[in-house]
Amino acid sequence: MTIQTVKFSQLRLSPLNVRRVKPSAIESMADDIAAHGLIQNLATYEEDGAYHVFAGGRRFRALELLKKRKAITGTYPVAVVVRSKEEAVELSLAENAQREDMHPADAVRAYAALRDQGGLSAADIAVRFGYSEAHVKKLLSLGSLATVLLDEMGEDRLSIETARALTITSDPAQQVELFNRHGDNAHRIRQALTSEKIATDCGTFIFVGREAYEAAGGTITVDLFSKDGSGYADDPELVEQLAEAKMAEIGADLRDMGWKSVEASTTRPDDIYCRPMLHPVKREASEAEAAEIEQLSARIDEITESDPESEELADLHDRLDALENALQSYPSELRAQHGVIAYIDYRGALDVRYIRLRSDDDSDRGDRPKAAEGPYSKALIEQLSGIRTLALQQAVASDPTLALDILLDTMAAQLLHETYSYRLAASVSPIRHAPEVDDELMGGSSIVRVETAMAQQFAAVPDEGRFAAIRNMDPAEKMQLLAGLVAITIDATQHNGDGDETRLRTADLYAGAAGLNMADVWTPGCEVFTRMKKGALLAILTDACGPNAAENCAKMKRNDLAVAVAERLPASWMPSPVNPLPPVPTQPDDEGEMSKAA
Repeated sequence: MTIQTVKFSQLRLSPLNVRRVKPSAIESMADDIAAHGLIQNLATYEEDGAYHVFAGGRRFRALELLKKRKAITGTYPVAVVVRSKEEAVELSLAENAQREDMHPADAVRAYAALRDQGGLSAADIAVRFGYSEAHVKKLLSLGSLATVLLDEMGEDRLSIETARALTITSDPAQQVELFNRHGDNAHRIRQALTSEKIATDCGTFIFVGREAYEAAGGTITVDLFSKDGSGYADDPELVEQLAEAKMAEIGADLRDMGWKSVEASTTRPDDIYCRPMLHPVKREASEAEAAEIEQLSARIDEITESDPESEELADLHDRLDALENALQSYPSELRAQHGVIAYIDYRGALDVRYIRLRSDDDSDRGDRPKAAEGPYSKALIEQLSGIRTLALQQAVASDPTLALDILLDTMAAQLLHETYSYRLAASVSPIRHAPEVDDELMGGSSIVRVETAMAQQFAAVPDEGRFAAIRNMDPAEKMQLLAGLVAITIDATQHNGDGDETRLRTADLYAGAAGLNMADVWTPGCEVFTRMKKGALLAILTDACGPNAAENCAKMKRNDLAVAVAERLPASWMPSPVNPLPPVPTQPDDEGEMSKAA
């Protein structure tokens, strides 16, 4: 290291200076130098006859400003410390870190240079500059950003949160393309990068387990900013297959236990809380069990009095609960008459509900085909069938006679035939059904939400004095009010990609009576197909247009393929979730078979 004086015209701002983002307060520093001179030397290295400033960039810029003001000339003497070029990056980082906080974009470049050129680990960098290792790792993770995006970050056009979302992909070209398309919007970018993945902290993945998923050949895109190595499973179909296989084994075990009806599903049935619960039978405790329960209860009371914060209390309560639960069971005669539902809860745990069946309910809902099987995801099935619900509500609202028939049908089902309300397509509770359908999916639609139309049409009906106002309506207006209110209760949506088959088929009957033709009110646009996987799109194209059409598009990227599918499908084509359920195949009886044989 040497100290010498050089002319200002011999100085250059080094590209190794970690600070690329222009710092603040240059003017005040220039005024200070003009008044008091340059108090601190600039740190440089010599190359090609010039001295490159790698530490002291703000002072160099202040001198440049003074030269522009003509306060100094190119011959102005500047004291510099001359170091080797190899020392430049590390010393530049140290100098800037001790002064005005560096812009994150500068820190990202600097840490990456120390790692890639200096061979330092995150722990080494953290120790040298007094930061936590976690902080350094996070900034190093942003080092995978495209260079142009680091520049955007330096100009404050790219936030840290959006930069973090972009690191889900390591492809710089894709990072730039996504930023250009969505701008500084972390949510949309993350959604675009993970639309064909499933988070490793979601219930289904937790239930399957990372070890089982990776053993089956699944891969994971790690979230570089997660604390526990979580991220996204790249093959959600494999996750679903493994979950369904595991649930099938659980269902088989429950059937072996003698339950009359068994449903084993990866998702909670939407009507779970409408089903009547089956309560266990409680037996008398044995002498030993009764004595232990008495001892535990006494001990719990004693500790609660003397030391309510004692950690021993939790263990005692757990043991007491286990003893009392052991006294409850579902004997074989109950299992032979009633049902059980097993599903994965939001935490990834198995939840089991015991359901009381009526004596005439012989259905085993667990054996029917899953509505989500096929090219459509559960989320898309719910959205598309929600559009069908909105269309059916609109059709019923315009047909008061049909609305009256639906109302009578619903009331008769519950009051005359004791049908469970969850199996009905309409509700007289009443329950409002307003499907949440993304606006972009409604682009090719003439559907108007019935609730919105009703609020406008009957705005004059007062809250206070409502009954008198209804009594004074003319019959036609009264029937129109009835039609709209009944329509709002109709639910033809397959929630979470599934739904009670009886309810859905009843909704199909109502749609047939209303003469509903979905092609008259809604057209599936490109927005539907961009939400589907490439294999699903090719399957739809094969089915609707033939294998040659699919083969011609097989090499397209998914988004381009979605556009191609939207252009090639026939005008009358509709996705299956907005169509009626397929008819139930009829089985010929023995007499019919024998007649044919004869």
